[in-house]
Amino acid sequence: MLKQLWNRMLKSLMFSEHSEPSEATPAPDKLTLMLNAIPDLMFEIDADGRHYDFRALRPELLVASPEEIIGRTISEMMPREAAEALLLALKEASVKGYAKGTQVELPTSDGIHWFEVSIAKQEQVEGEEPRFIALSRDITDRKHKQLEIERLAYTDALTRLPNRILFEKRLRLTLASCEQTGLHAALLFLDLDDFKQLNDGKGHDIGDAMLAAFAKRLRASVRSQDLVARWGGDEFAVIIEALDSDRETATAQADRICRQLVSKLEAPYCLKDDTHNCHVSIGASVFNHEKGDIETLLKQADRAMYGAKEKEGSHYHFSLDST
Repeated sequence: MLKQLWNRMLKSLMFSEHSEPSEATPAPDKLTLMLNAIPDLMFEIDADGRHYDFRALRPELLVASPEEIIGRTISEMMPREAAEALLLALKEASVKGYAKGTQVELPTSDGIHWFEVSIAKQEQVEGEEPRFIALSRDITDRKHKQLEIERLAYTDALTRLPNRILFEKRLRLTLASCEQTGLHAALLFLDLDDFKQLNDGKGHDIGDAMLAAFAKRLRASVRSQDLVARWGGDEFAVIIEALDSDRETATAQADRICRQLVSKLEAPYCLKDDTHNCHVSIGASVFNHEKGDIETLLKQADRAMYGAKEKEGSHYHFSLDST
């Protein structure tokens, strides 16, 4: 009974300028009139994602002009990532009868919007191909708030770098990538040796400015695919990915990167009309998926950093476990 009511409601809702109602079409009832006030986009599609009808109270949210939609498929109209997500939901609906909660980002004439899509299978007439109704709700404001909450949860407020929580998540992904590719990576811990004297002597404003300037320079000194994070206090961490599959070659590559970092990071910093220098200590650990778990790698890099501090005149030191 509920399924019949649902399909009757959908059928009455879908009639628009794109299709003429037949004599058998029931007049809109109170429930239909109420649902007509809902601003969600509604599409009638087949199992291949081809559009047969649609209803859009806000046509500016469509990914194409109204006259271009009928007869075209999801894959023809949408970016590949969004189309693949919706086709997967369509397959789920063909098996279960429904699929809900698929979120996609789409370009519209009103700009980039986020949508949450639910798909329901229509009551099927014997001998006819299955049809589906897709309800698409604009969730742009909610999604932006959610993304901002996530950004704040994983970002250091002072330096705008990822924090240690996100860093550890990325390190796990890097280990998995090493297993798939056979390549090595390097984990670097960096410490500003003179920071306490600067912070105590010049004040926290200068100390914060130093950390922010150091973070900006560090981020600019590595490749875009490498991750730089603030570990805490005056300590920073870096993941250098896609080093050579040969350990000795990968270590040589990491050594060259450390030397370049020291050269760039120890150049003078101009902070509020004054010039400051810093001595940086770097602990490095070269690894692949066979070199232990996350906790072990972090301990190795941390020990190596203190090894660099203990050797007079040294700027970086490699973990003995990684060479």
